[in-house]
Amino acid sequence: MDAECKLESNGTIFRFCITEKGYNDGGYFWTNAAIYVSNWCLNYRTSSEFLEFSELIELRDKLTDLINDNLNEIEHLEFIEPDIQVLLKPRHDIRNDGKYEYIKGGYEIEDIVAEFLLYPVLDDAFTDQHYVMPLYRQNIAELLKYLDNMIAKLK
Repeated sequence: MDAECKLESNGTIFRFCITEKGYNDGGYFWTNAAIYVSNWCLNYRTSSEFLEFSELIELRDKLTDLINDNLNEIEHLEFIEPDIQVLLKPRHDIRNDGKYEYIKGGYEIEDIVAEFLLYPVLDDAFTDQHYVMPLYRQNIAELLKYLDNMIAKLK
């Protein structure tokens, strides 16, 4: 099993790497994990322990709900460490948005997306500036397979 999930989308590389669960720090297990995102204008990396193990499980469970169409509205995941946030957007009918006057037949339903909001450290501080890395159905499925395998291995 690979210790890394590597996805490519429109010239951007998204890598999620988990190597160990971490030690018990008063009930928290700071998982040795990192997300890397790079393209021609960005080279981003989270801190090496940005997720607690229960947050990793929550991320996996919410992505599972998203891919199985068990979410009815947008969900916003935030974590203890502010490196990332994730917006989970379920399938929806764009005819109900009121944004469009015309929608070509066959394009009425917008599929799921998980938007990873990446917050870089600038001058040793977090700001409201962020980069959005969208993952679509196929990439979400690949990431879920990786998370399922790694969580089972680390339990």
